[in-house]
Amino acid sequence: MRNCSATKRFVISLVAFVAVLPLLGCGGERRQNTVTVSGVGTVRAQPDTINMTISLRHIARTTREAQHEVTGMVRRALEILHGAGVEERNIGTAFLRFSPEYEWGPMGRIFLGQRAEQIITFSIGDIGADGERASAIIDQLIGINGIELQGMHFSVGDPTGLQQQARELAFGEARDKARQFAGLSGQRIVRTLHIFEEGPMMLSPFPVQARWQRTAAMDVQVEAAGSTVLPAGEMEISARISVEFLMR
Repeated sequence: MRNCSATKRFVISLVAFVAVLPLLGCGGERRQNTVTVSGVGTVRAQPDTINMTISLRHIARTTREAQHEVTGMVRRALEILHGAGVEERNIGTAFLRFSPEYEWGPMGRIFLGQRAEQIITFSIGDIGADGERASAIIDQLIGINGIELQGMHFSVGDPTGLQQQARELAFGEARDKARQFAGLSGQRIVRTLHIFEEGPMMLSPFPVQARWQRTAAMDVQVEAAGSTVLPAGEMEISARISVEFLMR
């Protein structure tokens, strides 16, 4: 009789345990109702920094002669940048190359000389406060024979505050979506469980792949038209997140 009674108690306990299992998660916690939604926040800002890349090159009889000429061009460019208040930490060499230069003719490849090239990158800040600063620097750089502008793009020097605003907007959008879904299912949002951020990014304006070389015609055009005009437009800084909310 005792064995029979013990067996009944074991069966009853097993049935009760199985009945509770659907309510428990793998960790022994009660299964939760959740909703995962995405949110995007975008803020606009006026760029305050312009980033430029210039190439200084020269072809001569020997590599030493070509490099000597390029070094003089680089020094002249640095004088212009330093004179305009561009800090040394915002100027750097991105590329340095020495190579033979050839030209194809009727009889095949013709050696023209040795080529030296140095690429300099630099950034100019506070362009919003002084709209003519970048234009004046470019107008002076054009005076260096053999210079080439390889690219430029605008940016925001310190986007931290703008990124925070974008995150707030993104989270607000995600929360509104979650509340709507919870209401449609007859529940309400209790708390936030997880937040994943894809990362803020600047969308526009896109980098300008500008290329020019100084020519006599350009000198005439600049003299006739006045200073170089550089419309900056606006930057869009976005945050993209996904959020998991607990519902009850």
